[in-house]
Amino acid sequence: MTPSRVRPHLAEILDRTNHVVVTFSVLGNLLPEPAAVARQISGMLHESGHRTSILMGISDNPFDMLAEAYGVSEEAGRRAEQLVHDAEVDAADWVPVTAGTAELFEACRATGRTITVYAPHSESAVGRYLHRLGLRSLVGPALGRGFAMRNPAVRTMAPVFDAIGVRAEESAVVCATFAAMSATQRAGAHAIGVERLREPRKMLHGGEGRNAVVRSLMALAEAMTECGPARTAGAA
Repeated sequence: MTPSRVRPHLAEILDRTNHVVVTFSVLGNLLPEPAAVARQISGMLHESGHRTSILMGISDNPFDMLAEAYGVSEEAGRRAEQLVHDAEVDAADWVPVTAGTAELFEACRATGRTITVYAPHSESAVGRYLHRLGLRSLVGPALGRGFAMRNPAVRTMAPVFDAIGVRAEESAVVCATFAAMSATQRAGAHAIGVERLREPRKMLHGGEGRNAVVRSLMALAEAMTECGPARTAGAA
């Protein structure tokens, strides 16, 4: 029976979800000043004699600049990686976490669902952030930038499910953007968007396959608790 306070489509997703992947943009931001980091990388490349394109030269996206640096040379890429990593580790010691994160992680544990964190940040910075908040013990794998660079997930989240050894159809990805929700659905998993963290509700709806949008992480935690454990394979 569908719990009375949980919308039917969300209840159906949770009923099938044994594994939860949380994209880091839902939890917080380990690069609160991305333009400053991008400028650091641009300056480093300029000092080394590399001329970037006009568009890349004014980019405020540190990840784009990191890719540019690796395109120059392995050495430039490692130097750029260190700049990004240092900024992320510093931020891990003080940036806030989204309200409801601890409650969601506790709800996953209480209902027998595993948790994976998937981030564009360095694994060490993500681990430091989770440890500081007392959440690391509630999380299984924490896949970071090293994994993301080896397995670009622009079109699909499939490499994530392969890496953690779970079935996409038994997994839900908690997302903050429509792009992440679409990549999730293309992989055959369920997408749960959290409104107003990065994009409004109307931006998160749509795409392929099952999806739901919740108003907050706390609301998702409450729904998961009410729905209870996922339906096991072969259960009636």
